[in-house]
Amino acid sequence: MSSSETAPSAAAPTNAGLFDLLGFFYPIHYRIGMALERSMTQGQLKRQQVAIIWLIEAEVGPHGWIRRKLIEQTLSDWFETRNSHVTQFLNELSSPPLSLVVQKTNPDCAREKLVALTDAGRQYFDTMTGAAVSFFRDLLPHLSEQELRDGLRFLGRAFGPPTYTGR
Repeated sequence: MSSSETAPSAAAPTNAGLFDLLGFFYPIHYRIGMALERSMTQGQLKRQQVAIIWLIEAEVGPHGWIRRKLIEQTLSDWFETRNSHVTQFLNELSSPPLSLVVQKTNPDCAREKLVALTDAGRQYFDTMTGAAVSFFRDLLPHLSEQELRDGLRFLGRAFGPPTYTGR
């Protein structure tokens, strides 16, 4: 093959293959996804509050600040949540007894709020991800490490890199 020729690309997925993939959507989303979210709440938080904590840590990492507007936009996309609900969730997360997040006015724009995890929030994040790992360990004992890595490789190719890769 000359340097001007390119190797043939792999065939695009067939409709039959994509239909088979569709057969996994509802079981994964509702049976596994919802159960995973419940385990990550640890009986203490709402699913949306867990998503807020995940979003803060995944987007900005430890000791980082995230624009409240991004939290509002993301929760609206994920849960069809209104901004008034986000205000309620953040107020609950920032008040005792939880005190998992702190909110402040953006020094660059007085009309904008910033949000970060407190030390307690980072500890909660660690316990919630630990609960998630335990959930997966119980759900997937029949998979080998190689099978898991193959699945992760597929997900990465199909949907892009994970939003959080650990500290």
